[in-house]
Amino acid sequence: MAERLSPPLVCLLGILQDARLAQGLTLPDWEAVIRLARAARIHATLGHRLLANPDCWNAVPLQPRGHLEAAMNFAAWRRHLLDMELRSLCSQLPAGIEVVLIKGAAYHTQHLPLAEGRLSADIDLLVRREDLDATEAALVEGGWRSTVTDPYDQRYYREWSHELPPMQAKGHALELDLHHGIAPVTSRCRPDPAALWASRRALPDSRYFVLDPADQLIHAVVHLFQDTELDGRLRDLVDIDAMVRALPGEDAALRALVSRVSQFGADRLFWFALHACQRWLGTPVPSVLWPAPPPMTARRLMDWMLPRTLLPRLPEAGLGLGGLCASQLAKWRYHRMRMPTGLLLRHGLEKGWRRLALRGAR
Repeated sequence: MAERLSPPLVCLLGILQDARLAQGLTLPDWEAVIRLARAARIHATLGHRLLANPDCWNAVPLQPRGHLEAAMNFAAWRRHLLDMELRSLCSQLPAGIEVVLIKGAAYHTQHLPLAEGRLSADIDLLVRREDLDATEAALVEGGWRSTVTDPYDQRYYREWSHELPPMQAKGHALELDLHHGIAPVTSRCRPDPAALWASRRALPDSRYFVLDPADQLIHAVVHLFQDTELDGRLRDLVDIDAMVRALPGEDAALRALVSRVSQFGADRLFWFALHACQRWLGTPVPSVLWPAPPPMTARRLMDWMLPRTLLPRLPEAGLGLGGLCASQLAKWRYHRMRMPTGLLLRHGLEKGWRRLALRGAR
């Protein structure tokens, strides 16, 4: 199903595929493209892709180039903060507990090309569930505190989620998320933590580990298409695109990835990710990598919803009725993917009652 994308969005998606398409843009074009890139938190990524091609970078007018340089400098500062936090955490985390870096911290410490310009707001750590309490206690002793104080929300995180509530420490710019899995324990797609740990990889000269590259890709897919409301998440799709492009070309390795996707029950999510990447980022997807397609009804629904939620838009464009409906549908889908019907009803009633009680207390 074809969708009408705004000209600035078409420009942005085109430049992400081929930086040479940036040549010849006018200043008004650049203003809209940079605003969209900033809304999607990929303006520093955009800058790095243009900088990699000197002809393209030199063709960028002075004014937008200043915006891109500032974004890249800010991203470099965030990477420096991330390095500092990881070094600090080394002395706080229990020595006998293995810790896996996931998402942005993993991309950065592996020096993956997709980490260039990527903005990280938090540090995501994964430990075995049996090590969760000891790790949390060590972090609390080191000054980290939960950002969630409501008893019900604490219970939700600890019983039904795959992570503890976000933690902050005074004087630290980044939040910390402590995971014991990569998907909620009640969600439809639940990659087996034991299988993830069995294939983990040690980082050279570090106490940290990372997931196997195939598992990092699957995690990115599961996170975007199950554990978010899809709102303005082009950056996550750019990550997936980069990881697919970096896959080895051998059929055996690709078939092993397909088998891993199936083992984790992520076939449908993986199909949607490949479809969206190919559709908007021109991702070259080997034929062997495609799982069986979802039912046509699900495909048409996602084809209608995704461009209205996942892709960035200029604020003055507004949501419109279609956008509002798509946003609400995406929120319903997010909760439905994470919780079975009984728990979802219970959770909705609890949160609704709390909102009403809060309004009555004002």
